[in-house]
Amino acid sequence: MFKIITNEEVGPDIFKLALKYDQLPQKPEPGQFFNIKVSQELSDDPLLRRPFSIFDFKPEEKRVEFIYKVVGKGTKILSKLKNGTELDVLGPLGSPFSLNNMNKEINLIGGGMGIAPLFYLAKKLEKQNADLKVYLGAADKSELNFFENKFSQLKADIYLASMSEELTIKGTALDLWLKKLENKPDFIYSCGPEKMLAAVEKEALKNNIIGEISIEKRMGCGIGVCLSCSCETKTEDKKNKRACVEGPVFELGEVVLDG
Repeated sequence: MFKIITNEEVGPDIFKLALKYDQLPQKPEPGQFFNIKVSQELSDDPLLRRPFSIFDFKPEEKRVEFIYKVVGKGTKILSKLKNGTELDVLGPLGSPFSLNNMNKEINLIGGGMGIAPLFYLAKKLEKQNADLKVYLGAADKSELNFFENKFSQLKADIYLASMSEELTIKGTALDLWLKKLENKPDFIYSCGPEKMLAAVEKEALKNNIIGEISIEKRMGCGIGVCLSCSCETKTEDKKNKRACVEGPVFELGEVVLDG
């Protein structure tokens, strides 16, 4: 059973959802997600579950946190739910980020709501003594305030970009990363809109930088059955992979991105 203990607005139409759980089938890892049914009681509208990447995990409190933006019917319904509401939740699901970067220089590049899964990842990397540089971008500065506050609690260099006003720079997370990129990092992680990921991947591969991306896809079942989240790969046979099972985390250059 999962029960809402926090569902509060932390930015313009941006909410933090914290759930208390009784037990989990396994420990959630950065990059994984939970599939949440937002319809309540006897209603099946909306029918499909919504995937939410893990923003933070606090096992000592039996608490898992998500950040979401109200963009449609499902998230609007979710934003109205009160503390104490019980939710039908599946997870953790999907393949996580790799975590073998002890004492390495790591760049995190997040755009929009793609910033959310990078926080739990950053906490893990901090414990590995990684040299963290975090590049965050959004359309408006107001969308970054909450994330800036959270990442500032970590041992990391943080750089911000928005299209609305000049912060570190005025522009996108990609613009920011390229402007501040002085030395080639050992590894990068990125999450955000697919066009941003395609551009990050292009620049990274051009500079022989290795890393991983987390892609955002509509997912019907979350367990690989419905195939609604299939991604074309760049292998010779172009065999599809499922974002909900083999992903949502992929190596740079592994899947075809809409750039």
